[in-house]
Amino acid sequence: MAANSETHVHTQHTAPASREAMVANEVFSNPDLVDAIFSFIAAEFPDFASRAAVLKEEVRREFSGIEIYIPQRSMAQREQITKEVLAMFDGRNASEVARRLGIGRATVYRIIKQQGGHSK
Repeated sequence: MAANSETHVHTQHTAPASREAMVANEVFSNPDLVDAIFSFIAAEFPDFASRAAVLKEEVRREFSGIEIYIPQRSMAQREQITKEVLAMFDGRNASEVARRLGIGRATVYRIIKQQGGHSK
């Protein structure tokens, strides 16, 4: 994967309304992920602000040049969804499984395909 110095912030992925105002100006006027993350943390933990500048530079040194992707769900959440799909899917209820779990039908079918078929 090639290193990319640009960080892209997709406006369709917005923070919950209570936090959106805290970092929205920072994120959308300067789409730098490190700045956005530290603005978010500083807003949540005001006592942290005094160390933020130093830690922000350490983060930049440690991770500079790395292209990253931050998934919407953690690995544990994805594993739980996989287990639930496999338990619920009966071969004909992909729409119902997707609706109950808040995922797309394509995700249900992808999970089933990756797991080698359903177990029922």
